[in-house]
Amino acid sequence: MTQKTHHFILAEAIICCLGFIVFAYFIHNEFPVRLISFGGLTIAGIVIARNLKSVSDLRKISGGHGGACKLLLLITSGVILGIILSGLYRRHLGIELFPRSIRFFAFIAALIGSTEELIFRGFIQEHLRKINGPFSVLFGALSHTGYKVFLFLSPAVIVNVDTGFLALFTFLAGVVFGTLKYISGSLIPAITAHALFDIIVYAEFVQAPWWVW
Repeated sequence: MTQKTHHFILAEAIICCLGFIVFAYFIHNEFPVRLISFGGLTIAGIVIARNLKSVSDLRKISGGHGGACKLLLLITSGVILGIILSGLYRRHLGIELFPRSIRFFAFIAALIGSTEELIFRGFIQEHLRKINGPFSVLFGALSHTGYKVFLFLSPAVIVNVDTGFLALFTFLAGVVFGTLKYISGSLIPAITAHALFDIIVYAEFVQAPWWVW
């Protein structure tokens, strides 16, 4: 693969990342400013669509599992990681480590988290793996962190959020998720961990929080 190809792949990843950041920053504004967010999302979507043209391309970003035993191991590692991370986050929030009930929104949150994994650990990280594996893990984690943080940095949002902790937690979790994806070759552990994390953290939410557009 030539240096020119490397630069093009990196440019695509950066454009895709910036598209999602623009979406996150402007999505909470009123129309017509809110239209800028959809512009960013469209640009990111175009980059993804031009690289995922077949079922085999989709399999590349999701990875395989190599049989029942490996699949069980992948899911188990994801479950353990999800429980640990959700416990740490709920402790930071000052609430009980495990919820007493689970509301419907928790499963919607899990779907959102799984979609984030498909984008940041699936497409962006896998796309950059063609250049360098460890770099792809870090870039995927930074991209996801940027998206999350800019959701809360928008001037349209008036809420007290510890963005420093959010950025650090999201980045470190992203590095762990990305490393699991890189080592195992499968997105299953990351999706399992992120989905379970969201279910436990948002278990008691009766309705979607403000950040869900």
